[in-house]
Amino acid sequence: MGYVPALCFLNLGLLISSTACLYLGSILINIYLLPSLELLTSHFATVPYLILAVGGLLLVCSIIGIIAAVVKSRVALIIYAVLLGAIFTLQLASIFTSMELRNDLERRVIFNTSPNMHEDLKHYWDDETVRTKWDTLQRDFQCCGAFNLRTGFQDWSRLGNYQQIRRGVPDSCCLVEEEGGCGNTEEIFSDPLAYEKINIHGCMAIMKNRLFRDVYPVLLTYIGCAVVLALITILAMVLSAAYVAAITRRSNQERDGMGMYQAPAGHNAGTSRYEDTTLSRPYPDTLDSGININGSLRSIRTNRSNYQDGSPHGSLHGTPIIKGDNHRASLYIEPSNEAGTVI
Repeated sequence: MGYVPALCFLNLGLLISSTACLYLGSILINIYLLPSLELLTSHFATVPYLILAVGGLLLVCSIIGIIAAVVKSRVALIIYAVLLGAIFTLQLASIFTSMELRNDLERRVIFNTSPNMHEDLKHYWDDETVRTKWDTLQRDFQCCGAFNLRTGFQDWSRLGNYQQIRRGVPDSCCLVEEEGGCGNTEEIFSDPLAYEKINIHGCMAIMKNRLFRDVYPVLLTYIGCAVVLALITILAMVLSAAYVAAITRRSNQERDGMGMYQAPAGHNAGTSRYEDTTLSRPYPDTLDSGININGSLRSIRTNRSNYQDGSPHGSLHGTPIIKGDNHRASLYIEPSNEAGTVI
């Protein structure tokens, strides 16, 4: 298989893999809301964004690779190889961070308590970003507050004590969210039938089980597939570098004239190349074999010129050495500053 089919085949595989990475990253961000849990550990935000980055770069790079291989552009292939190197680095980073997040989900310790989580809750009423994040969590996961089952909504009661302002729970905690709220007064915390009005479980308690059930096996599968994808990326990078070297070598050969034979300038069809050269005219019917160290022409005299001298072996000057009946041309050195020399 040549370079072009191999690169096209590998890039087709990378193109399919890029769409899978984009799909997985979008699910982790939009469905499971992992970036919202970065207060527990930064890996919740790092992993999905790294997967998205790998998928986006692979999508662009695979298209560039296919085009570069088809048009045989050396510059495009070099850019393609550099991009593959950057993608390979991101793939390694995503693999290691996914392994760390998987270990965190397996231990489940991060969901028990976190000072940062309570600190974040304090800014719910005065920070629009924090409010949006918690409202999204509580609506999508049908929870209220941070930790604990059945009493998670009591976290909002402690928040009121911090701010010296008596408030109830956010409207996003309500089972049926409506204008005016269902638990916007502090009586909700002492209501024995609060579960009929609001979600009472803490968000971390709900997400702990759901993430371990859904995200944990997905991360395990992604780690295995990402290792294979990284190996394919290295293979594509090596093939592109080898293809660049092959294109460079071919262009150098064409520039140096080492390709197909070309007739010398002024050559006419039907004539001998060597009879047209100036150096061979003093000694017709000779084949030039280069210039020796002293600047004289080395030539091989043909048998035909020997018989044209009028003797079986030609004249003494320039006569090749003939042994027996074997008429073999020998090397003759044309004299320049010295007397003729016959070898």
